[in-house]
Amino acid sequence: MNKDNLLEERVHGDAEFPLGVYQVAERYGGEMIFNYHWHHEMELLYMKDGEAEIQIGSDRVRLFAGEAAMIPSGELHAAFPSEGRPFCMYAAVFDPVLLSSSTGDAVQRRYIGPLQERRLVPPLHFRGTEPWENRLIGHLRDLIERYMNRTPAYELRIKADLYLIFSELFEGGTMVSAEPYEPSDHGKIDRVKRVLRHIHDHYDTEIRVPELAALLNMSEGHFCRFFKSVVRKTPVEYINSVRVDQAVKRLERSDRKIIDIALEVGFDSPSYFIKTFKRLKHCTPSEFRGRNTPSS
Repeated sequence: MNKDNLLEERVHGDAEFPLGVYQVAERYGGEMIFNYHWHHEMELLYMKDGEAEIQIGSDRVRLFAGEAAMIPSGELHAAFPSEGRPFCMYAAVFDPVLLSSSTGDAVQRRYIGPLQERRLVPPLHFRGTEPWENRLIGHLRDLIERYMNRTPAYELRIKADLYLIFSELFEGGTMVSAEPYEPSDHGKIDRVKRVLRHIHDHYDTEIRVPELAALLNMSEGHFCRFFKSVVRKTPVEYINSVRVDQAVKRLERSDRKIIDIALEVGFDSPSYFIKTFKRLKHCTPSEFRGRNTPSS
């Protein structure tokens, strides 16, 4: 089991209604809103205020207020804030089985089945520049409001909102066959996932770049260029970001000494830990703990 849920295993909603909606807002300075991960559910993002950059596979989307994005099932993704700009974003995460029909009707055969099997791929970014995009974003806003307010029969309304969202995609002709996508792109992401799994499973031990390169049978130089082309960080930068994120959780949840936390998350030098933490979170570990410890 992954230590940091890189392959996210949390349950969104429940078995009877597998959908959850989450508000994501800036709480403290940092270089990431959420780190790289993937899950078998689909995800719809709506930027209520501000802006952020979303990485979906090897693509990057800059999401502005009033815009939306879609993350396909199993796709590697992460989100990055725009420096100095606050944001408020909502994420609706749902299992496509919520839309499935057990009777194998035309809706299942023509639309939902190909979507679940990833034979059809939706667009990633909805700017609202076309009428169908505006309608889609409106349906997503309705879905979020119904979920947050739990209005009467909200499950029925939300399921209807999802069908309306996908009907806009199919009616607009924006769903595309998966065949045009380069197989090499998918293979590239799969190889990166293998390395990310290793890092997240072993962040608390010494990790050397040559051992990561060996996982993919690459030279160290080739691996570093390959890794940065997808993750936009060097391997060492990414390892440090994972360790700092783990330290943040410990600072929020425990009163353990900072030096002990540094060692627990894989830093062998407390001074390097403090320097790295400050660079990534724009405050020292002590300052972060002070800001995030409830007053008595």
